[in-house]
Amino acid sequence: MYLTPAIALVAFLVTLLLTPIVIKAAKARGMIGKDVHKKDKPEVAELGGLAIATGIIIAILFAIGINSFATLSALFGVQQDGMIISLLAALSVILMIELVGFVDDIVGIRQHIKLLLPLAAALPLIALKVTAMETLAIPFIGALPIPSLVYLLILVPIGITAATNLTNTFAGFNGMEAGMGAVIAAILLVLGWHMGISIVMMLSAALLGSLAAFLIFNWYPSKIFPDDVGTLLIGCMIGVTVILGRIEVAGVIMLLPHIIDFVFFKIPNRLPQEVSQPWTSVLKDGKLYPPKKSVTFAQWLMVKFNGLTEKNLTLLLMGIEIVLGIIVLGIYW
Repeated sequence: MYLTPAIALVAFLVTLLLTPIVIKAAKARGMIGKDVHKKDKPEVAELGGLAIATGIIIAILFAIGINSFATLSALFGVQQDGMIISLLAALSVILMIELVGFVDDIVGIRQHIKLLLPLAAALPLIALKVTAMETLAIPFIGALPIPSLVYLLILVPIGITAATNLTNTFAGFNGMEAGMGAVIAAILLVLGWHMGISIVMMLSAALLGSLAAFLIFNWYPSKIFPDDVGTLLIGCMIGVTVILGRIEVAGVIMLLPHIIDFVFFKIPNRLPQEVSQPWTSVLKDGKLYPPKKSVTFAQWLMVKFNGLTEKNLTLLLMGIEIVLGIIVLGIYW
């Protein structure tokens, strides 16, 4: 399928060209944040998620354009049936999540409200398919039939909300969000190719291409942060991809580090987020340590490894995602 690499390339080039522009514009308008895990706490441009989103959106529009014309569809080896509707539904969800992230970055949204807003963003996916019964494919078990209303009105909104917020709350280190997201996108791309699911290949290719370009600027030491407009988007793309591809179990496995962080650390510690709260790690001799107790999964890893450099922490988390990805591919293969 020739369209998949073309989508990834479009997303990569758009994000690569746009990110330096966003960096310059953000600094000019005072949209900067302190890199709190550096000794001198340098100021870094924010709102990098706008570049990620633009790359993804243009890549999806490119895919829609290809699917809209029979000649181009034949040239790229894609099937038109129902693909445009699925891509438009995904695009609608992405745009709504981006609006939530942008508003939160600019004026701020209360945490409990931000947790619930993605429920509304799931509406396009709910409207995409309404049947009497749905099936949830579970590896080694088979297709589990469930009432359509249960799947569409409960599981789909919860899935989008969970994925979106999990990637938003598990963040804060150079290259971490984009790096882990890129690994997940790569695994989903391979899985989509193996299973012959075109929508999974297209969406994961767009996410992978955009994040790969953004990582050039977001890797240690970061020149730009993704902010909520980026972290929410990464989770949204993962959620939309696995739901449209009906590979929800793969999504749950790939998001296990985020789930562990949220369930076993964030919830017991009342979702610490602000710099003044204990989520910010302490830098000693080039390594990061928890200030007191571990209130995040990342800090727990710091304790287990007797301190970690920021770069090694990100590489470790990406390595965990790779291991989980191998497990996913092994299960579905």
